[in-house]
Amino acid sequence: MIATLLGIVAWLLRLANTALLIYCIMSFVMPGSELMRRAASYVEPVLHPFRQLLYRYFPRLRTLPVDLSPLAVWLVIDVATWLLGLLRRAVL
Repeated sequence: MIATLLGIVAWLLRLANTALLIYCIMSFVMPGSELMRRAASYVEPVLHPFRQLLYRYFPRLRTLPVDLSPLAVWLVIDVATWLLGLLRRAVL
């Protein structure tokens, strides 16, 4: 039962990771489109706290032309998925 729940959470994290990748690609390909604005309404609430945290500890990142907060979110999701995998194997 717990292993199944951990598997579902890991699947949802992988889905969020894929959505983040699609959002990043869309930001380069079609930055002003209606679809991009709709995707931003879902992704930006997740990116904003990470962006603020990065800017607080690394203020020079504000001057870069590229936003690194998706990379930070991706890293957190990847570590969480890895930990869930370890936990799932320990439960089985």
